Amino acid sequence: MLDMASTHAEDADFKIPEREIILAMQTAVRADDKHWFAAHLHLPVRYYGKTNQTIRTNEWFLAHYATVIGPELKAAILAQDPKTYLKNYQRLMVGEGSRNVWLEDFGDPGAGIPSSYEIITINNSK
Repeated sequence: MLDMASTHAEDADFKIPEREIILAMQTAVRADDKHWFAAHLHLPVRYYGKTNQTIRTNEWFLAHYATVIGPELKAAILAQDPKTYLKNYQRLMVGEGSRNVWLEDFGDPGAGIPSSYEIITINNSK
């Protein structure tokens, strides 16, 4: 777990991309905004739930949203503390245990390309 709060505490205006995407995802869950999720998929996306699936299109995802992003996964996303999260290399996990969403940063801030987190895996199983 990383706590980025202390890293940049002296700069209140510093935006932490991991926190921003977690908060945005939580806002999408609260609004039941399936289009936000569809817009953040990096296709193909691996899905592990009642069935194991490869999500290949936004249309399939939108048609199956209620199953893929079910109530238990929504609860895990909302329970995520945006200040304390699991991140390894460029991947970020939102959620816990077997109910989580993995995102990868496709940006390269060092090269002037801002962080851009996209969903690569969705786990919604027992």
